[in-house]
Amino acid sequence: MNTVKGYLFILFIILNTYSPRLFAQEVTEGAFYSPAKLSQEPVSVLADLFPTNSNEVGDTTFTIYGDASVPFKIYFVNGPQYDNIFNPNPTGIILNGKEFNFFCSMEKSIRQNYSNVLEAKEFDYLGKKYLMLVSFREDCLGDNCRYRCYNVFDITNKTSIRQTSFSSIFQGTDSFGDFNNDGKLDFVRIAPKAPKEHQAGELITNYLVTAYTLRRGMPKQLTDQGNTYYLYVKGDEEAYSFEVLQAYWFFNVKDANGEDAEPTTYFAEYISFDPMYRYLYNSNGVRIEKNRWSVLITDVGDLESAQEQCQLVREYDIEDVYIMIDQYSGDITYQVFAGNFVSKESAVAYIKKLYQYGVKGRLTDFRNSY
Repeated sequence: MNTVKGYLFILFIILNTYSPRLFAQEVTEGAFYSPAKLSQEPVSVLADLFPTNSNEVGDTTFTIYGDASVPFKIYFVNGPQYDNIFNPNPTGIILNGKEFNFFCSMEKSIRQNYSNVLEAKEFDYLGKKYLMLVSFREDCLGDNCRYRCYNVFDITNKTSIRQTSFSSIFQGTDSFGDFNNDGKLDFVRIAPKAPKEHQAGELITNYLVTAYTLRRGMPKQLTDQGNTYYLYVKGDEEAYSFEVLQAYWFFNVKDANGEDAEPTTYFAEYISFDPMYRYLYNSNGVRIEKNRWSVLITDVGDLESAQEQCQLVREYDIEDVYIMIDQYSGDITYQVFAGNFVSKESAVAYIKKLYQYGVKGRLTDFRNSY
């Protein structure tokens, strides 16, 4: 062992001895991970919150959390006119005098009418402070009962509180951390994904783990120049411990045999094209979160033509080709894009690359154009 390697070995021993909760590194004791081991360091839990009082005002019941640093109370409206299915009871949270609804999805498109809180915590991370509320998923049937609904509030600025929502099989603050080391709070979402050999009726213990960052209350999936960061794993029933089967992650992970997992392309469920949501899709219908910049190649009137255009562009050694559905221009059209970039410079470079093959493209700024 030369001198440099000797120093590195000693430093490695020191870090593992005196920094036992510094996680974002290869797991040397085997191929098993937990959500906590995916982040550089854990969040700092400031308080576990529990109801301190309740109050009835007219037809509304308030559950008060008086020990929180930012006052809040959960309300539930009573009355015989409400029905669990056809006319659910209004419910939500009043946080620092402002009313918020509960949701169980990142799009926050469907209000959650179930407000039984399983876990309430305040935590801080990277200089910001958050309130986390976890509840059951409202549509609790079959595998849906395994999901937990997260409603997370950035309470750093009490006069400008931002809310983020998502669902996950895993429950706890280990869902949060800085996974891509950019100094911003991220979270992982863990969802069941059955293997090909799965038999109907069996419990699914294979999961797709994906990572997102909080951007002004709207989560943004973390990607690497068109490739989505993910782990496909096999674990216990609540995903507290798992082994990696396939991966494209921020650092080297071990597979089920204890070897470095071979990076693979995004292993996602097939999702049918939905014109109501303006996402990008690959030609097989796998939904991809948009970054800011891309290159518009063409728009056509039917899906099959758009898929053919994707195939033509791939022949130019350009893999990340996407379709976006535009229903706001009179008729529904299918727009074909190349690239899905964070930076404008990367998109401009793609335009030049396409031009070499005789393909004309137009720079597109999703943030300002749509």
